[in-house]
Amino acid sequence: MRLLRVELRRLRSRRLIVLTAVGAVLLSLATLVGVWQMTRPPSDAEVAQAEQFYEEQLADWEEHGEQYVADCRAAEAEEAEATGRAADWGCDDMEPQLEWFIHVAPPLHESLLAQLTTFAALPLLAGLLIGTTFTAAELSTGSITTWLSFEPRRGRVYASKVAAAGLGVVPLAVVMLAVVVLGTWAINAQAGLTDGMTTAVWSEALGLAGRVVALAVVAALAGSALGILLRHTAAVLGGVVLYLVAEQIFTAYVPGARPWLLSLNLMGWIEGGTTYYIETCTTEATGMFCDYTERAVSMGHSLTYVLVATVVVVLLGGLVFRRRDAV
Repeated sequence: MRLLRVELRRLRSRRLIVLTAVGAVLLSLATLVGVWQMTRPPSDAEVAQAEQFYEEQLADWEEHGEQYVADCRAAEAEEAEATGRAADWGCDDMEPQLEWFIHVAPPLHESLLAQLTTFAALPLLAGLLIGTTFTAAELSTGSITTWLSFEPRRGRVYASKVAAAGLGVVPLAVVMLAVVVLGTWAINAQAGLTDGMTTAVWSEALGLAGRVVALAVVAALAGSALGILLRHTAAVLGGVVLYLVAEQIFTAYVPGARPWLLSLNLMGWIEGGTTYYIETCTTEATGMFCDYTERAVSMGHSLTYVLVATVVVVLLGGLVFRRRDAV
């Protein structure tokens, strides 16, 4: 506990970590600009332009609408015949409507979870960067040698550093999410979009926020271990980017492997379970047809995958730290 308290103080005193935390909070505030833009009512000029587009489309519909519907039904019948399944292309709903051309902000109970899911990448990245910087800086500068002269038991030093990185990122992640949730609610309340916010919706949103905070802690733990392994923050960030690129390439060739890749399981953790699609294409006399099958990844699967991967990285970092020269 003494070492952990010392490491927490050192974490708070690092200038780069403080700047990272400040920047993360400022970026959280910046996301509210997008929320405000999404909820603001359309201007008179935008309404006039939308009405003009609507009138143009309506005039075209009145002239060619019957032909459009007939073409749609013919294509619908062709697909049904080729696939052997009923097809619905929405041919009865093709007539232009004014609301198609005017942006209408969705109510908060329909948009909050999607906004939090999109925002989740920022606390995750902040946790990874703070954890990596905290350990890699001491190795790259050689200051770890001085620290080990005071506390030579490397296992205790490593454990305290990893734990400090994980605990230290909790207040930052909580503040970031509080800024986004409360700011989003305030902006939507001003626009009159909060009527549907029931207790169940708030509970689901807070559950998602809690999972994001927990994932930021996991990212900090993994980042601190990676900082030990690779010794430089840039090396860790570059490795993460290369992994994500390689994952996208691999997914394109082996789509069935997605449940065993990191990005989908991170999304499964955040969303409390997620889905993905497998594309199956067949060639017939009339051409090639592709079908998409939805498959689910449970929260338990994602939780286990991410935690096991983190434990492996942390244990590997500890093993390397104990056996490798400090400089």
